[in-house]
Amino acid sequence: MNTSKQPQPHQPPDTESTISDLLPYIKAARDKFPSKEELFSEVNRDRDNRKKVLKTVQYTAALVFCALGVWTVNPTISTDTYSTRYAENAEYTLADGSRVHLNSNTTLLTRFRLHSRELTLDKGEASFTVKHEWRPFTVAVDTSKVVDIGTVFNISKWKQSFVTTVLEGKVELHTGDQQTRLIAGQSIVVSAGKAGIPYLAEMDAVTAWHSGKILFNKTPLKDAIASIQRYRKAPIQLDPRVENMLITGIYDVSKVEQLLDSMDTMFPVKVTRSNNGEINIQKMHS
Repeated sequence: MNTSKQPQPHQPPDTESTISDLLPYIKAARDKFPSKEELFSEVNRDRDNRKKVLKTVQYTAALVFCALGVWTVNPTISTDTYSTRYAENAEYTLADGSRVHLNSNTTLLTRFRLHSRELTLDKGEASFTVKHEWRPFTVAVDTSKVVDIGTVFNISKWKQSFVTTVLEGKVELHTGDQQTRLIAGQSIVVSAGKAGIPYLAEMDAVTAWHSGKILFNKTPLKDAIASIQRYRKAPIQLDPRVENMLITGIYDVSKVEQLLDSMDTMFPVKVTRSNNGEINIQKMHS
């Protein structure tokens, strides 16, 4: 009788027990190694962050480029026109805080830019009291330019010439390739685009119009008539034979017509008026 034991078939392990035993390891693996979904989510987040950074860089570069462009172009911030009629003067405060006093029949154009203050005296006479700041302050007259260097100055413009007088501080006159610096108390004449030599100014005569006066001190009659012409529209014709006669006195701007009518009491001249208001001053025959 065979008493040897027969081989027993293989018994599989308890599956549920095995999985239960592995759960802590599976959880630990999940904590340590992200899932596929988490990996794709992380990739997407990185991509979005890169896009945001790129857009920020692009926007910043665009803003810097625009700012540099604006600075280079020097855009206009504001423009204004100031004017007076015949026998009128007026004071104005400009956009930058500077003050300007305009004489009769004057037109002043102002253009304030990002980094410059540019004015043009189209006609007439003006005094400037400049507010100091980092932007340069310039006044163009014909083809010349007066550059402020911390000052108060006066410009009187005629047909083809003008006179600049410094009341306080300094200015620099640019005429073509020529540059001339003026200090307080000096005047200079620019005629036909050429600057003369600076000379000592008669300050009372230069500023008399501020108070509605005209001051002549041994002034040639041709220059006096040119000053009077500023206060009336109709022209004054002066005989060349008397234009170098000298006139002295202080006269009211509002009474220039009486002054003209009295010329024949001061000089050997005859004064006649036309219906259109034109005045003709002729030398009397001896």
